[in-house]
Amino acid sequence: MNNVNNWSAGRRRFTWRDPVRDRPVWADVWFTASGVAERPAPGAAFPIVVMSHGASGAAENYSWIADYLARHGVVVLGVSHHRESWLYGPETIDPGAVTRLWDRPGDCTFALTQLLMSGNFEGRVDPSRVGAIGHSSGGATVLALGGATLDPAALGAYCRSEAAAADRGCDYARQPGAPRPAPPEATRSYRDSRVIAIVALDPAAGPGHSAASLAEVRVPVLVVGSEDNDFLPIEHHAARYAALLPHASLVRLRDGEGHFVYLNSCTSDLSVNGVRLCVDREGVDREAVHARLAPQILAFFISAMPGVWI
Repeated sequence: MNNVNNWSAGRRRFTWRDPVRDRPVWADVWFTASGVAERPAPGAAFPIVVMSHGASGAAENYSWIADYLARHGVVVLGVSHHRESWLYGPETIDPGAVTRLWDRPGDCTFALTQLLMSGNFEGRVDPSRVGAIGHSSGGATVLALGGATLDPAALGAYCRSEAAAADRGCDYARQPGAPRPAPPEATRSYRDSRVIAIVALDPAAGPGHSAASLAEVRVPVLVVGSEDNDFLPIEHHAARYAALLPHASLVRLRDGEGHFVYLNSCTSDLSVNGVRLCVDREGVDREAVHARLAPQILAFFISAMPGVWI
């Protein structure tokens, strides 16, 4: 690999619309600026990483990892999910959308197809090397791209049990607009065979995926989980995924990092289900956590998506 640390990262927003689902799909694309200005040498097209945000967020909330990957020769396709992301405007928000996890994988698949068809990146991206990364609900989303199927009934049963007493993710199911019962599309497979490597950052909805479902994810997966979790208990989510996925490894954050440490550093006073988005526990340095994780994530993708890395 060349010394790409000195390269700059560019970003461009695309506002597409999926005509089949009559749904807008907006995406921010991060890229190595010098690589878009000049066509890479033959055999040196950039790998792609599709990125899915956590509940009610947006792709740009994860620019710390998108920018890092872009500066190291990756095109990052950050999808923001309609009816859930604030990016589309407050009038579009549907509080129940955060529980409709099955709406998200289709956004990623559609956006990936659009990117590959785009003249802006034709010949500059490698369709045989596509990875995916997601945080929280986004972690569940990218695992769906890997072949995991959701069981809403099992997730609901878990959320009604004593085991979920400290699980803030279950609070979403109590919000107005949560679908009951879940529609048939909730349990469908959203496998995208183009995705060959996955990173799941503190992924949500662990109890909503059976062992048999997770066994269908045949691609390598890097799971990162916060051990002293203030939102999603690691034993029911990140650690469960890592134990049941056939080709997974688990990185445990053990120094008080919470669920929202995977977001950009921020200054908002906003809380989600009683947990503050931007304020970490005493002694946790969010930017230092990112600085440790980013090289591990890049190294995983390099190993899982072999080829020419620029």
